[in-house]
Amino acid sequence: SHIADRDVARQPDIRLNYLSAGRDRQVALLAVRQARQIMTAKALARYRPEEILPGPAVASDEELLAGIGDIATTIFHPVGTCRMGADPQSVVDAELRVRGLGGLRVVDASIMPKIVSGNTASPVVMIAEKAADMISRAGGKGL
Repeated sequence: SHIADRDVARQPDIRLNYLSAGRDRQVALLAVRQARQIMTAKALARYRPEEILPGPAVASDEELLAGIGDIATTIFHPVGTCRMGADPQSVVDAELRVRGLGGLRVVDASIMPKIVSGNTASPVVMIAEKAADMISRAGGKGL
């Protein structure tokens, strides 16, 4: 989705489009069915695993996908939506400036081209510290 309103007080319409690709839907269905199969394993019987969502009565692909869609979320912090790089597909340059738009920098996890192997909090602090240095060096000119 794109920002369609100049009113900065208006919340943007963000659509994550989970399960919008056919391959994602296939993987999600397979994952739920495999999890259900694992839960019936004799080795787990003493723990009595119980499916809560989408629920054991939900069986058809359509019902499962609707149920999965209701609870689907990311398990890590999304990165790369405004990735930094030299290629034309990159959103920001090495100084974190948005390409083709003056006076705007992006200073968060979205500039990371790929997810780090740990939590994103420390890398974001480092990005912010570096951005503060860049902006300070620029003397507030052109941000």
